[in-house]
Amino acid sequence: MNDRYIVERIMEIIAFVIAERKLGEPLSRIELDELSRRGYTESEISAALSWILERQQAHPEEETPDTSRPASFRVLHGIEQDLLRADAWGLLLSYRDLGFLSNEDIEAILERAVLMGSEGRISQSDIKALVAAYVMHQFPTPGTGNRNLLAGNDTVN
Repeated sequence: MNDRYIVERIMEIIAFVIAERKLGEPLSRIELDELSRRGYTESEISAALSWILERQQAHPEEETPDTSRPASFRVLHGIEQDLLRADAWGLLLSYRDLGFLSNEDIEAILERAVLMGSEGRISQSDIKALVAAYVMHQFPTPGTGNRNLLAGNDTVN
């Protein structure tokens, strides 16, 4: 397995956990056995949870997104529509709706997608890789020297 594959799997776990939390569950009460049944390893689950916990500590104001005002969002312009497959755009929107990505994050990812998209249409797999790369480098904990995410073979004790 390559690192890109592991990071994408960890991103899928993060999205699952965030979706469960949107349903009102605190992190400690989320049923992680479902992730094991889906084939994720204990190391991948630990890495995803450690990333979520580090992000919460670094950005406590993001704990509960403001849902009191309606969210607005722009539509794709022509080049983006030609470049992004519908499932890729849908994945970005679902990450935004979960509160995992902000509108600004989406803009940055779309810019990267446009730059890489000259070879063909951007797939959902391509978007997962872009989101993983973006998120891994977007939320470092400044000045601590700690990693933002455990490697795929690390565990949390």
